[in-house]
Amino acid sequence: MRKYIFIFIFIICMFIGTSYVSAKENIIKTETDSKIIYITDENGKFKYSWSFDKKDYKDNNLDMKIDFTSPNKDEINNLMSKKIKKEYVSFKYHGLLPSTATIKVPITKFKDGDKLNLYYYNDQTNKIETIKSNIVVSNGHVKFDIDHCSDYFLTLSIVREASSSENNNGMIIIGMIVVIIVLIGYTIMNNKN
Repeated sequence: MRKYIFIFIFIICMFIGTSYVSAKENIIKTETDSKIIYITDENGKFKYSWSFDKKDYKDNNLDMKIDFTSPNKDEINNLMSKKIKKEYVSFKYHGLLPSTATIKVPITKFKDGDKLNLYYYNDQTNKIETIKSNIVVSNGHVKFDIDHCSDYFLTLSIVREASSSENNNGMIIIGMIVVIIVLIGYTIMNNKN
């Protein structure tokens, strides 16, 4: 039965622009005008996907396996409360990606509409880093962007022990405004003399 489901998916994908199907790994590669999408299924059911911008993506042989447990679970729990409910997203491949990827994964511990926070466990520094906030669970899944693969986890909680890797654009803009005001004031003072 599984063989027939996979053949059916293969035929459907041929009509929507699929250029690659790997029966061994259950990976379907689909290309659109702007995206390259890898969909992994299990027994004919969506499991998770990777999506890359076509113009930035350089095809290489990434191991696209994602586990929903973490080999660093104990280290993560030692850095924060074990009582905090988490969904782990652990990538088989570790390191930088050829371009930014949008990852779509199933969520089982949270409900639709929940706003989750994405954290990265840095095994080099043994620290937790904030990646993104307010990731909304929709139809039992979440999507988030990453540029490197390692161990991540999602939670409703704010992890106080986490350092932030989110952009500080507000502080940069305020700093630039202060510098501009100082330069204008300096120029006006010099022109009066």
